[in-house]
Amino acid sequence: MENNIVLKKSNKLGLKTWVCIIIFGLAGQLAWMVENMYFSAFIQANITKDPWATSAAVISSAIVAAVATIFGGALSDRIGKRKLFVCLGYIIWGVIVALFAVFGNDPIATANVARTVVLFVIMDCVMTLFGSMSNDAAFSAWVTDVTDISNRGLVDIIISMMPIAALMIIFVGFDGMTKTGQWSLFFIILGALTSLIGILGLFLFKDSPNVKKDLSNTYLKNAFYGFVPKNVKSHKMIYICLIAMMFSSLSLQMWQPYMISLFQYTLGIENYVIPIALIVVLSAALSVVGGKFMDKYGKTHFYYPVASIGVVGGLLCYLIKFVDPSNIALKMVLLIIGGTLIMGGSMMCSGLFFATSRDHTPDDKAGCFQGIRMVIVIMLPMVLASLIAPFVIDAFGELASEHLIQIGAYQKGQKVYPYELFLFSAIIALFVFIPALICRSKDRSFRNAKLKELNLVD
Repeated sequence: MENNIVLKKSNKLGLKTWVCIIIFGLAGQLAWMVENMYFSAFIQANITKDPWATSAAVISSAIVAAVATIFGGALSDRIGKRKLFVCLGYIIWGVIVALFAVFGNDPIATANVARTVVLFVIMDCVMTLFGSMSNDAAFSAWVTDVTDISNRGLVDIIISMMPIAALMIIFVGFDGMTKTGQWSLFFIILGALTSLIGILGLFLFKDSPNVKKDLSNTYLKNAFYGFVPKNVKSHKMIYICLIAMMFSSLSLQMWQPYMISLFQYTLGIENYVIPIALIVVLSAALSVVGGKFMDKYGKTHFYYPVASIGVVGGLLCYLIKFVDPSNIALKMVLLIIGGTLIMGGSMMCSGLFFATSRDHTPDDKAGCFQGIRMVIVIMLPMVLASLIAPFVIDAFGELASEHLIQIGAYQKGQKVYPYELFLFSAIIALFVFIPALICRSKDRSFRNAKLKELNLVD
């Protein structure tokens, strides 16, 4: 068996490249957090609580995001430029986010609900169009362009941390505005931040000299390149990596949307801010260290450990069910350790397999594969989780107590989110081992050949 090469020195990305990775990655997730969390909250608070309105916005946005990423990624490949799409896209993206301030801070009159929902959904779709083209398609493809096999592990770990960082920034710095009904100011500030990053990028952002125009076929054929069976077979390692990320994302989706209620009402931990903060900090530290070791020693050694972490974390959180309810200290310990392993494992899994998929992506096809990633890694887990999680809650959840009903946590007849959400999270995470086995068997020789090609080893 060929020995794995220990990397003495990776290619340096440079300060400007790192700044662009961090600020564009973070600004993009801030804007997506507004769309994913606060648009629904605004609809429910100020327009209507009827679920059809929220569902219309979510479904329409998801479809537009997938289509925009598919066609936007292929277009940036064909032109051979990312900067135009990223910078101008962020500027327009931010402007549209700010325009949601026109809906005001007060509840909409009942007679205008349907008209308002239609206008809101249309604006949401337009915003998603520019957001997906600039962030999901062009920015993600640019990261592939500027990195290589010697530094992608750490880069993709950092990028995988951005959604959590964005959530914490909004939660700490801006969530209070929505609580006091200052929705217009909230949208204006977050939109302005996104546009400001786009303007800053005009001076900082540079296309990689390695990016190549993809003139191998017609634009439409390139847009659907990743959906053609023969191309799937030719680039099967990319899809294997995306399937691993899909299972990891699905595992996280089983409990994360219910996180606050799980911590507060199921686990009985009233002061949940402390464990959440510790989990975020510890999982981020674990992920960064893991990313640096992946680049130095190769990803071969990390496929099995990373696949295991999510399983162990889910089981530890599930075991809290069998702890004496009065033993808060033991509950906290299991929650912090288990939660750190789940969240850190998810970020490491995303970083590891996304970096591996970039390693196998042709230089002129970085954009067109972003649409495939959107469908497999983002849309599919959301759809599957929306089907599986309610089944688990219905099958294992207990009816809410009178106390929980009285304090408004649940309504009569509703079931409390069960510990089994963590158990099923662990079970789903087991499936990551299948693509991990395949990637591990191919990684060593592939990595060694790539490093020699880049003249990074003797």
